[in-house]
Amino acid sequence: MSLPTAVRHDFDRAQQAAGAPLVWLHLGADTLWLVREGDAQGADSMSLDLGTDSTARLFFRSDLPLPVELERAIDHVEDELMRALAWTGGSATLATDHSLVRGLAQTETALSLESVEALFQRLASGALGDPSALKGLPAGREAAATLLILRELMHHLKFNQVVVATPSPVVSLP
Repeated sequence: MSLPTAVRHDFDRAQQAAGAPLVWLHLGADTLWLVREGDAQGADSMSLDLGTDSTARLFFRSDLPLPVELERAIDHVEDELMRALAWTGGSATLATDHSLVRGLAQTETALSLESVEALFQRLASGALGDPSALKGLPAGREAAATLLILRELMHHLKFNQVVVATPSPVVSLP
């Protein structure tokens, strides 16, 4: 699958703003794109069959997933991420303008891996019956799927933080 024009545009915009090695994360409904600087021929990209809507639809029956649903979703996401092990973050900055990640960050411009882990632990505590743990977290199946995917991606691909970029202006596709 070739890199969509809008995703390439978002990567180019974020890379210009960052001025450092960058991996752009585009979380779509059914596909996750990772984009980084490539060779002289342009950006290097990878798509994975992970999406916020598809993960929520496949694994979560209600807005607050059950613990067993979270476990099944984690297994699926980890299996798909194994295809992307070459995308280890290292010194690159992970960045996205996804609205649900922005909701998780609230007023912060970046989320550390530790912050994402803490947010996920709050989701897991809520799933185990502690409604107070969910206070301040975005609600809904897609929000839970977004947090789960982000946590697993950062953990397995070794990203220490995710920068929350300003939303991209709408780009019309040809």
